[in-house]
Amino acid sequence: TLPMASLTARTGPLLTGSKLQSPVLPCTRSVRCAPVRVAQQCESPSTNGAFSTNFTNDRLAFTELHRIRAYEVRPNQQATIFTIANLLQEVAGNHAVGMWGRSDTGFANMPSMQDLVFVMTRLQIRMHDYPKWGDQVSLETYFDEEGRLAARRDWVIKDTTTGKVYGGGTSTFVTICTSTRKLAKLPDDVKSRFMKFSPVQPRHSIPVDQTRRKLGEIDDQHKLLGPDQVARRSDMDMNGHINNVTYLAWALETIPEEVHSTHSLFEVEMDFKAECHAGDIVNSFCSQQQPEGTHKLMGVTYQYNHTVQRRDSTTGVGQELMRCRTSWRPA
Repeated sequence: TLPMASLTARTGPLLTGSKLQSPVLPCTRSVRCAPVRVAQQCESPSTNGAFSTNFTNDRLAFTELHRIRAYEVRPNQQATIFTIANLLQEVAGNHAVGMWGRSDTGFANMPSMQDLVFVMTRLQIRMHDYPKWGDQVSLETYFDEEGRLAARRDWVIKDTTTGKVYGGGTSTFVTICTSTRKLAKLPDDVKSRFMKFSPVQPRHSIPVDQTRRKLGEIDDQHKLLGPDQVARRSDMDMNGHINNVTYLAWALETIPEEVHSTHSLFEVEMDFKAECHAGDIVNSFCSQQQPEGTHKLMGVTYQYNHTVQRRDSTTGVGQELMRCRTSWRPA
């Protein structure tokens, strides 16, 4: 099974030739990656410079502080969901660097494991409230294994002064062998080293029964179309493709202004399907559905299913890059 040390967010699937390929692929036993050697840094975070000071005393979690800046907020001075998503990715990457050191390529990849990368396939963020400009927040993150071939990383966001919990997030990662583009399994000895950094008792920032829920289809008869978007070079990340936070920004452009201006985004649930590059033309669609179950009990009054698609410039046919659901409460 996969080591849950995978805090690295290789956001989005991999590219095979000229075709985009989803990261969730059938596992094969006929092809194996090269043997994996683990850097000695994994044994002792204290050898990894500044990031090592952010580990808790028992080394089972990692925390960073961040002050909300003026360019990270909406007109109401509250942090945007994009700020939150970027901060989660930042602290995850720094956690990884603190454990195994910095690599010269990619986003917090393991320097000693050139054939393997960790790919985020799902991200869920739930915010009860948002910090404002000038507030200082702490972001705590930890990870655990999830099934045979997946890892789970969670985050908790708090106000450093009052201890108020603003919200949290949970994500799913898989390990991919770069030479075969197949799901890969790490050796048991490697996994055991990484699991030293995982909580002994499972921790979940969002109740388990409220995660990994199926995302609905778009209602074609009542769908809303967002403005055409062109993926920019400035949206590219260290892995050489468009960062997943940009996908979310495209999706939210479809929300009606009367909802966006009067409601707060309580939760977003995202499934990443394929990658995107600078110059690609992107379309986003959404359709409204009625909140049910826990969402309705938590005060959600508007809920939308979203799809973000890369449009083929020749045929006009769209390939799904991301599917998500957004849940909104009165501001």
